[in-house]
Amino acid sequence: MKELNKVNEALSSSLLQLDEINVDDDSGDELVSNLQDLLSQRQKLLELLVLDSQFVDRDYLELQLKLTQKYTVQANKVMRHRQNLLHNGKVSQRQINVYKTIGSNR
Repeated sequence: MKELNKVNEALSSSLLQLDEINVDDDSGDELVSNLQDLLSQRQKLLELLVLDSQFVDRDYLELQLKLTQKYTVQANKVMRHRQNLLHNGKVSQRQINVYKTIGSNR
């Protein structure tokens, strides 16, 4: 359980960092990769916990379910936010290129 709690904390921290980091920052790619690793670790730990016939703490499992739902919502929010930032950056870059083309034609 301690290891799962550590993974949960790291997962929450990574999601918060991703939400705040600039889309052009290269460390965002590393954060996404770490996030995938953390999710994989969390899934394996939860599977082990559920398969353990001696583990009977229902409240803890319900808490983990709520955390899973929370992480899903957060991850979707971060993904949409980063997609919007990327899209806006591409639109801005196209506008700059148009102005450069207009300027070079003068």
